[in-house]
Amino acid sequence: MSADLQVKGIPKELKMRLAASAGRNFRSVNQEAMARIEMSFDLEDALVSKTQQKWIDEALASEFRPGSLDRLRDLAAKAKAKVRG
Repeated sequence: MSADLQVKGIPKELKMRLAASAGRNFRSVNQEAMARIEMSFDLEDALVSKTQQKWIDEALASEFRPGSLDRLRDLAAKAKAKVRG
């Protein structure tokens, strides 16, 4: 079941851009807003994953540079925290 979300105080120009984008993508304004919100989270996840993969690749290749071990430990702690919560 989906919940409703109401956004207040959207500048007129942004609302117009959203409506225009919705039309180009054959979506309602609500569908367009949802797609764009979801895309922003997907992009964020991809960027985080890319950074984490870089650290893992670096560790596996034994190309430790100053701070590499600390970054790998930080990554492990973040991964554990994400799994737990």
